[in-house]
Amino acid sequence: MSKLTSEQQQKLRNMLTDEKQQLEKHFEINDETAAGMEESLKSSISELSTADNHPADIGTEMFERDRDIAVNDTIDQQLDAVNRALRKLDNGDYGICEVCGDDIPYERLEAIPYTTVCVDHAEQRSDPGARPVEEQVMTQPPSGAGEGRQTHAGRFDDADAWSTVESYGTSNTPAMAADRDVTDYDAMSSDKVDGTGHVEELEKFAANDMQGKNRHVQQTKAYREYVDRNESEFTSNAANAAASKDQPTGRR
Repeated sequence: MSKLTSEQQQKLRNMLTDEKQQLEKHFEINDETAAGMEESLKSSISELSTADNHPADIGTEMFERDRDIAVNDTIDQQLDAVNRALRKLDNGDYGICEVCGDDIPYERLEAIPYTTVCVDHAEQRSDPGARPVEEQVMTQPPSGAGEGRQTHAGRFDDADAWSTVESYGTSNTPAMAADRDVTDYDAMSSDKVDGTGHVEELEKFAANDMQGKNRHVQQTKAYREYVDRNESEFTSNAANAAASKDQPTGRR
């Protein structure tokens, strides 16, 4: 049983009651001003579409609603903790750590009246080393991939940012595709044919070493197709330059 005096318990009860009233008032105001959060986002803002990646995307409104929901969830959890603390006061087991069974110091209860654990076990419940969920989809950056490019692990590789987003779909349709052979949405991706990791087509065969030197052209299928289309003089000049470096030079 807690060693709190009657005066201390009464003071803490008053603090919990005031806290409960403030939290409940938040939901009352929220219901009056936000149409109860039950109305759909599309109806509340009268937009034509709420589809992701749509030209009429409503990023600001979506963020505001997500934030309101997150705030409501946090306050709802805090309200549950306050109600639980009030029940413990009525049952006579308030102020006792749920983990070790020791008395929680009055100073801690005065600071956080709805707490149910002591300081030592409160630190054990927190995870300071927890990492953001976004890091699960981040790839490790290549080592020495050029000056100014990703110098630490865990950073999103924005070189293929559009390809990543495009894989979830866009507002384009097969009828709008530049390629007349496209007949379905699965073939709409700009990287559908061996384009991953490249922004320009030249990057499929233009190469250099890890330090950005020794520039050369790789004799790949993409290079041969590019030359066959006669799209640029760059490829033939670069190929000749690369080939000439491999030829032995005679004395004059």
